[in-house]
Amino acid sequence: MFSNTKNLKVKFISLEGGIYVFGFRKIASIARKIHPDTKIYFVPTSNYYSITSFLLPSKNSTFSNLDATAVAKQVSDADLICFSSMTPSAPCVEKIAKIIKQINPKAFLLWGGIHCIIYPDQAIKHVDAICIGEGEKSFEIFFQAFSQKQNFKNTPSMWFKTKSKIKKNKILPLCTSEELNSFPHPYIGLDCQIYNISKKSFYQFTYKDYIKYNGLTYRVMWTVGCPFSCTYCGNESFVRLDPHYRQIRYPSSEYMISEIEAGLKMYPFVNSISFFDDNFIAVPIKTMKELFKKYKKRVNLPHYIQGIHPNLVTQEKIELIGQSGANRMRMGIQSGSEKILAFYQRPTSIKNIKKGANILIKTSLKYKMICPSFDIISDNPLEKKEDIIQTLNLLYSFKRPYTLTLFSLRVFPNTPLADYFNNNPDIDISYQKSSYLETRKTLTNIAFYVLATFKPPKFIFNWIIANIKDYDKDQESSKIIYFIAKFSFLSSRALRHLIKTDFSIMAGSWVYYLWRLRLIKKNSSAL
Repeated sequence: MFSNTKNLKVKFISLEGGIYVFGFRKIASIARKIHPDTKIYFVPTSNYYSITSFLLPSKNSTFSNLDATAVAKQVSDADLICFSSMTPSAPCVEKIAKIIKQINPKAFLLWGGIHCIIYPDQAIKHVDAICIGEGEKSFEIFFQAFSQKQNFKNTPSMWFKTKSKIKKNKILPLCTSEELNSFPHPYIGLDCQIYNISKKSFYQFTYKDYIKYNGLTYRVMWTVGCPFSCTYCGNESFVRLDPHYRQIRYPSSEYMISEIEAGLKMYPFVNSISFFDDNFIAVPIKTMKELFKKYKKRVNLPHYIQGIHPNLVTQEKIELIGQSGANRMRMGIQSGSEKILAFYQRPTSIKNIKKGANILIKTSLKYKMICPSFDIISDNPLEKKEDIIQTLNLLYSFKRPYTLTLFSLRVFPNTPLADYFNNNPDIDISYQKSSYLETRKTLTNIAFYVLATFKPPKFIFNWIIANIKDYDKDQESSKIIYFIAKFSFLSSRALRHLIKTDFSIMAGSWVYYLWRLRLIKKNSSAL
């Protein structure tokens, strides 16, 4: 522990649409290691896995100015206040920071998270400093100097506000696999506070709160980085800071398994594990085998693998995932149009997509998993009728069962996609301001929800194809049919998970009460 920290008040605050916040938990854990009295607060601005989030995504956030005031009043007595947020929650941080400075001008405000990497010039206006890179090493350097009242404004990977300018320090090299292995596990404790919007106050975090926002799954992220350069992906902001971000890095399999074991010990109700890696499938087969061998022996719970890219799908890897006890998989397709795939810089052939999807579907049937999910991006202003039809035809050709994860295209700053639309201001992207789960109420999206639910007769599908229009053409909108299609899709997907007693995509207080009534038990017998 560093000297001169005994009386130092440090508070960490996460403002997100949930509480699984991997980056925040990593840095909070490091803070606790060097300053055990660090207080940790969660302010859920919405609940990503609630029923409301799926049905009415843009109506899910209820965080108000009154909430900002209440949060600020309850944390403003600290010497160092560290925020973490993504861009949707950034306005909440800005409001809270302003009020804190009015209450306690001496409080030092530090802001981290992807918003500060995407919008550094905007974020620094509201706080004293921001972290614009990986924060594990830079926070420790900063805190050592800050706690000892030394010059902390030379901390790498951080910007500092001074009287005359913004001091922009160099970016530290990315953490190596060896360094990732040396960090403490992400914070998972119950000794923290969570904000109650209805009561405008914080209270002690409990099992009920975990289940309300996470369901009965424990979410982990083993790998960092992605070898691909998709134009729409926020990872491009990291790549622009350091091209080495394209390299996959990860701690040892022992580190990952011991983290999961700690999570299961802390939360005895967990009945599945979710790997939230961007590109899990890029891990070498030898390393994957090592991880799953330990997983089967020491964890032996159903698990979910996302981060599967069609170009890296092999029968051997997917078979290994099936043998390891996976209960579902998710692969990114995004489009069935070669033109749109090229625009997204997805170097994926339609042949590879079909091959990868077929392997996932067959393996899921073989190991009696929940059917695989395929990501599709809709509402692209550049899509013409033929592009949409190609995607629908591709999905119609797939064997069953499968489902879709449908996203409405959103433009992240500092990505090639943002550059394109900035250079083409005549293209209307006003719809981009809503949640990416909020798809337009068009026949195209109705068709996607239908295909995600069942395979319609050929004559109905042909009628849909005949009536599809370009994105920018006037389209009739049927809110009732759209709602029925989306509700049917969500209901069928929920039913598949309920049959397997999987609560990795369903959360809420109701799940907690099911567990408390012993209607749901820890599920290790499914393997």
